[in-house]
Amino acid sequence: MQDGVRFTETEEELHASFQLRYKVYVEGMGRLKDKGDHELKELRDEQDQLARAIVAVKDGTAVGTLRLFWGGDVPFNQNLIDAYHLSPFQKLLKDSEICVIERLMVDEQHRRSAIALQMYKLAWDFCINHHVEAVFLDCEPHHINSYLKLGFRPFAKTYSYPGIGLVIPMVYILGDSEHLKHVGSPFSLLTKESDFKYTSQLIEMLEQNRNVLIKSEVDDKSYLEQIYNDNNLLASDKPKIFDSLTDSEIDRLIEKSAIITCNKGDHIIEFNNAARTMFVVLSGHVEVNLPSGALLAVISPGEVIGEIAYFLDVPRTASIIAATNNVKILSLDQASMSRLLKYEPTIASKFLLSICKSLCSRLMSNAAISGR
Repeated sequence: MQDGVRFTETEEELHASFQLRYKVYVEGMGRLKDKGDHELKELRDEQDQLARAIVAVKDGTAVGTLRLFWGGDVPFNQNLIDAYHLSPFQKLLKDSEICVIERLMVDEQHRRSAIALQMYKLAWDFCINHHVEAVFLDCEPHHINSYLKLGFRPFAKTYSYPGIGLVIPMVYILGDSEHLKHVGSPFSLLTKESDFKYTSQLIEMLEQNRNVLIKSEVDDKSYLEQIYNDNNLLASDKPKIFDSLTDSEIDRLIEKSAIITCNKGDHIIEFNNAARTMFVVLSGHVEVNLPSGALLAVISPGEVIGEIAYFLDVPRTASIIAATNNVKILSLDQASMSRLLKYEPTIASKFLLSICKSLCSRLMSNAAISGR
């Protein structure tokens, strides 16, 4: 195959895309094993018949791919409408003015390269040429800062994607030049608002049904108030992640964070997921379940979850599920935490000590329960 980034045109390119999906998702992340073709080592499904695929080729090998659904090819089916919360937008936009992007993946050896941006640039050129007004995707919490930087914004309630866990619906409004320039999107100069008909109406729709609060969207005081909104966070006598940290140190810790609200039954973390995000439980309770379904622990406000995968660099060892409604969690992505540990040793040492105290308290509680 010739090197470059393009929409697949040949069977060879299409199969290369499917095989890269399999390599990254099934072999690398342990995901969607039930959907993979283990003989051909391909990951494909019936939705591929409705979509276009982009492939990035380097040295004759596929190193990146994504799947793009355009409503101008085929009207969106109910599965896509539900998964990407398209219904409210279809009242304003034609299907031909909507795109959905998913299955983005880059070979591990090229993840620090510009491959992903090059594929997005091609997708954006397609959207501009076909007069698309809005692009939708579902984002895992550990990718949220990357997508915010591109210009995407959360707009709907999070939900549990089977086999993956918690995802955040996000939308990119192509005509929202002011927002794109504000966040420093690399695509801000591709379009201007006057090229699009529905930018202002789309912006008005964004706040109607979302349950994610981004740190950069509000002032520091308001964000801290949201963190401490539940009195149970301070009332518990268990060690908490923010113990011993000053407000200014907490602000540094949560600089790139988000507060996510979950409902009872939502899978915040899915067993065997490769993500490394840590979360702090701010309100409600969550359950830690083994793959067998056995209950391992109940986590209270102020405690951390997801720390094992982060510190040991292993897939998730259990599933963590919201046990009550209105569970609020603080998302601390791996990249931000790694920078903190490297460049803020004082804050990092206090944070790590708080995690140790919290985990010791949890072990003591589990031991006491087991001894009954």
